[in-house]
Amino acid sequence: MPEIVPFRLKLTGDTAEQHQFQGYDGYMALAGFAWMLSLVTNYADTGAIRQRGEFDGREAVRATAPAEGSVLVDFMVHLQNNPAIVFGALAGGLAGGTFLTSLFNRVINRNLGQENPDSDKPIAQLLGRRGGDIEALVAISEAPIRQAHGIIGNGANKMVISTGFNIINTFDSNTRDYVKLNAKDETLQIKQVSVSAFNANSGYGSVFDYDLGHVVPVSMSREILRQVKSVFSWGLDQYVQGTGKNIEIRFTRILAMDGRPKRYVIVGASRG
Repeated sequence: MPEIVPFRLKLTGDTAEQHQFQGYDGYMALAGFAWMLSLVTNYADTGAIRQRGEFDGREAVRATAPAEGSVLVDFMVHLQNNPAIVFGALAGGLAGGTFLTSLFNRVINRNLGQENPDSDKPIAQLLGRRGGDIEALVAISEAPIRQAHGIIGNGANKMVISTGFNIINTFDSNTRDYVKLNAKDETLQIKQVSVSAFNANSGYGSVFDYDLGHVVPVSMSREILRQVKSVFSWGLDQYVQGTGKNIEIRFTRILAMDGRPKRYVIVGASRG
């Protein structure tokens, strides 16, 4: 029997107070949320990252018609597999709903530049061993999260995302500005970093920046990936083994509107 995990969107402010929203922007935003939820669901249910064509996550996410109060939209995720079957011990013995919610929370937080150690704790083992997968999932969810923000300022002031009685996050004008406004800094920079996550297929991952004191997502072109894949794989192995050895990266940056780095775009790397 599938496990059904509920999610709810509550739109408030502006025309949502009259139980209405702008038709085009509203339904496009709901589609963006549904797409994001489908991407995360597919990984939680199958262990595979998919974003094109037909895949299990698309069928698993279902929705009801919008209802009053201000505007409520309910989604139901039909999980087919227990996380322990898909991920083994990395699932931490979590039930499907808890696993999916924690993973979903991580993807949203990373895209909004937020940190929530408490919500990450249940999936700590997964993050430790498959961090590259999660960073790839974060990256492909960026566009649908941006799309889901399309209703903010266009019929609603806030979108509250919850599951059961627990609020996962709230989209508002501040998060909208963060996800929509990117500034490219093409200045070439060089740093010694440790590799905390890396997906050798996509090139998405994260590095620990000692100057900032936290991890920063990274991406790279297919051509650069072919050149530096072995360096990043070696760096991740050093991180897992705790040797303290670093790699040197050459990169440009994608910045948020306040100047914080959202992502490093790798143009070269070598062992430190």
